[in-house]
Amino acid sequence: MPLISNLKAYLLSIFTTTHNPVGTQATLTGDLPKCRFRLDNDSSDILALPDGRKLGYAQYGSLTGRAILYQHGHPGSRLEAARHHELALELGARIIAVDRPGHGWSSPHPNRTILDFPKDLEHLAKHLELASYSVWGISGGGPYALACAVALPPEKLKCVSIVCGMGPPDIGMSGAGWMHWLAYTWGYRYGPGWLGRWWWRRDPLGRLDLTDEQRLELYMQPNLHLNERDHDIMKDKDLVRLVVRSSRESFAQGYDGVWQDGKLMCKDFGFRIQDIRLDLPVQLWYGKYDTYVPLNHGEQIAARLGGRAQLRVEDEAHAGISVHWNKEILEALVSCK
Repeated sequence: MPLISNLKAYLLSIFTTTHNPVGTQATLTGDLPKCRFRLDNDSSDILALPDGRKLGYAQYGSLTGRAILYQHGHPGSRLEAARHHELALELGARIIAVDRPGHGWSSPHPNRTILDFPKDLEHLAKHLELASYSVWGISGGGPYALACAVALPPEKLKCVSIVCGMGPPDIGMSGAGWMHWLAYTWGYRYGPGWLGRWWWRRDPLGRLDLTDEQRLELYMQPNLHLNERDHDIMKDKDLVRLVVRSSRESFAQGYDGVWQDGKLMCKDFGFRIQDIRLDLPVQLWYGKYDTYVPLNHGEQIAARLGGRAQLRVEDEAHAGISVHWNKEILEALVSCK
């Protein structure tokens, strides 16, 4: 009987939605582990949007520096940008990282589109009294950076930087590893919500039944899907600890917000890259050996911009282009006029 009861409970957990209201912020219990990156919520805040939703965000670097609206990866959260704090202080950058709907401290937004998110960012920019800003999108934040390039006010938006970012789904996933090819070609596009909950519950990042230290040890085990060029990054325990902390925040309201985010990347974006204004500087950074977001995404985005974008291709894989070239990426953003 206990076996049958446990099986019923497991099946019920797969087919039901886990959702925690965003009425109060999650509090951290116990002492945070020592880490060279910030793991706390002290830099985080919530903006009440006109429709009653909440928008969670965190600020890193200099509060008087050049404003950069940071679009986190997938899965990810506002806390992901904590790794840029010290460098942003050094370079005079103000990084404002925002939780997408259903992630971290941001309310779910049912039936949203990718183009809805720049509207939320406009409210945040007005709230923070930003005279101007740039946009930085990493990996799964790529579609949102492109949406910002199309939709944010031209008098405010000065530059867009996309680092190993996903482009429109018609580019395809040629060159991706089998797992990412399957997820973005079929899984997210056609899969039901219960499949997403099942998948993330078996992934180290989604194992919310474990402590962060237990998830850290799981995540740092040898990964067959990881390019050898990223192995040094996976040995950086502080960096992996931040990834684990940020991912817990991304799943703070359950798995559905992350699943919705993945689905939107695999649908028509609702705009064309060619619609990006001609005078907007666009910086593209991609790894030659990236099997998560293949190089052809960067090449196709550049081609559709008619050669107007600055495309940098390095001998890196997915994580390496962001970590090993971090200073050059942020310097280019800060110097963009």
